[in-house]
Amino acid sequence: MRTWKFAAAVAAPMMLATCIVPVTPPGPPASPAATTGTSRYSATESQIFDLINAERRQQGLHPLVFNAQLDRMAKIQAENMARFQKMAHTLPESNLPTLAARAKYVGYAYGQIEENVALGYPNAETVVQGWMNSAGHRRNILDRGVVETGIGIARSAAGGLYYCQVFGRRLTSL
Repeated sequence: MRTWKFAAAVAAPMMLATCIVPVTPPGPPASPAATTGTSRYSATESQIFDLINAERRQQGLHPLVFNAQLDRMAKIQAENMARFQKMAHTLPESNLPTLAARAKYVGYAYGQIEENVALGYPNAETVVQGWMNSAGHRRNILDRGVVETGIGIARSAAGGLYYCQVFGRRLTSL
């Protein structure tokens, strides 16, 4: 049985949610895909990456590294949230409704995986500040057990900005 922990914070007009998935890995092990570069990020995604790592450094933690599989997962979720105009970790109407399903789809065999989502923030600084002001999101950002990340942002047809950041540690990196 898989257990999911959800925490949500709502601050008009901004909303946040966080998710942690248990250690059970889905599917076969994946080949390593981490790099230290962020060339696949948009300017705003790069800012989020830098701001998150600045928060980690302030707490004496190692910075996260870019991971192409986690990045794909984050972009899939951001795009699906924008498509369905619904901020959530689980989107039953999607082909990949859960974090675990997205991990399996991209081949990310995880030892640990977590996700932050948000809606309605105008820029990188405000979304990171919102996450840092929320206990669950802050816990994901500052988790010593995660070493990699991916970030996605998508705009809905109605104009809302949907954010997703996935944090992880591959099963093979234990």
